[in-house]
Amino acid sequence: MRSLKLEEIEEEYKDLWPGGHWRPKECKSRQKVAIVVPYRNREPHLRTFLHNIHRFLQKQQLDYAIFVVEQLGNKLPFNKGRLTNIGVLEAIRVYPFDCIVFHDIDTYPENDNLLYRCSTDPKYTKHFSVYLERAKYIERYAEFVGGVLALTVEQLRKVNGYSNDFWGWGAEDDDLNNRVKLANMSFTRSKTNISRFRNTIHERDSGNAPDPCRRKLLGLTRQKYLTDGFSNLNYRVESINYGKLYTHIKVD
Repeated sequence: MRSLKLEEIEEEYKDLWPGGHWRPKECKSRQKVAIVVPYRNREPHLRTFLHNIHRFLQKQQLDYAIFVVEQLGNKLPFNKGRLTNIGVLEAIRVYPFDCIVFHDIDTYPENDNLLYRCSTDPKYTKHFSVYLERAKYIERYAEFVGGVLALTVEQLRKVNGYSNDFWGWGAEDDDLNNRVKLANMSFTRSKTNISRFRNTIHERDSGNAPDPCRRKLLGLTRQKYLTDGFSNLNYRVESINYGKLYTHIKVD
């Protein structure tokens, strides 16, 4: 995996629309896909991600755009769930996306045959990154849905998005899995080599220490998932830049 300068990557993908949007000229994609990436202090990883993911998505002839949602400042712990919720709401303001792929910035698909699409059956959501390089390609645990996953906009509305309450590392994806089950849906995953993902090796962000309340919060999903998520999301957008390679959303 190469990490080029942004200008070099832009030269490689000259046919992108503003905001990192692309769609095939020869056919109509079955789904409109927003790639939502929560982000803070990972600029080299962002360049590597953009260089690799555009090629992967264009080979699949997807109608897609990339939204990088950055949490400004280092005073508060990183809140992945809140950032992904913001990314969804900002994405559907600008284009009629029907499928949202949530993507960790340090995770890359190895197999081009892994289709970044949502399930056409409303009862099923998708988890793509089953086998991770950093876990030696061993399935972490049966309920693991972190890394890369896909839900339709309607499915996300049904579960009220992610929880906004997980500050720091851990458990927001487990909480989402609980929400999916409470809404009478379930994650599907392909347990084959098609679901192998590489990882960028890095030290954990000092502002992303494990959330000491995560286990307690996980036990409250049933009581609070309909009131914690899209429905109570408060945020201020500091800026939105529709750059060549991605839409960059900076939030407080």
